Amino acid sequence: MLSPSPLFCHVDPPFQTQVKLLGSVPLPWAIAASAAFQNVPGPQITAGYVATNAQIAPSLGRNLAAGANATATLQLIAPGTLYGDRLNQLDARLSRTFKFGTNRSIQALFDFYNLLNVGPVLVLNNTFGAAWQTPTAILSGRLLKLGVHVNF
Repeated sequence: MLSPSPLFCHVDPPFQTQVKLLGSVPLPWAIAASAAFQNVPGPQITAGYVATNAQIAPSLGRNLAAGANATATLQLIAPGTLYGDRLNQLDARLSRTFKFGTNRSIQALFDFYNLLNVGPVLVLNNTFGAAWQTPTAILSGRLLKLGVHVNF
C-alpha cells in the first residue's frame, strides 16, 4: 500500500564545493590568451514514482482529491542526498588585435570549448522505472568557434 504522505518536506542539501579558475595573459604581437576551468557538482539524483489512485486508495481510505483516474508522484529518495559525477570543463581563447589608425581595430577570436573533450551527464531521467537514471543531456564535445570584433 502506498500513501501520498508529504515525505521529504524538509530538504537540507549538503554544502557542495564549486571550483572556478579564470586567467588571462597578454602575449607578444598583440595576442592574448585566456582560459577558464570549472569543477562543479553533478546533477541531483532523485526517484519519482508515479502511483495510481488504485495503489494509493486502500491506504488512504478514499480516492485522491483529483478523482479515481488521478496519480500522485512519490519521492523514493530524499532530495539532496545523491548526486552524479562532478563536471570538469576547460575552455580557452586566443585573440589577436590588428590596429588601423588611432581608433579603429579588428580583433580575431578563436574560442575553444571543452578542451578535455569529456562528456559528463548534465541531466538525468529522475522518473523511477525502466529509464531511471538514463542521461537526457550530456556536455557537448570539443568545439572551436571563430569570431571577429570590429571597432570603428
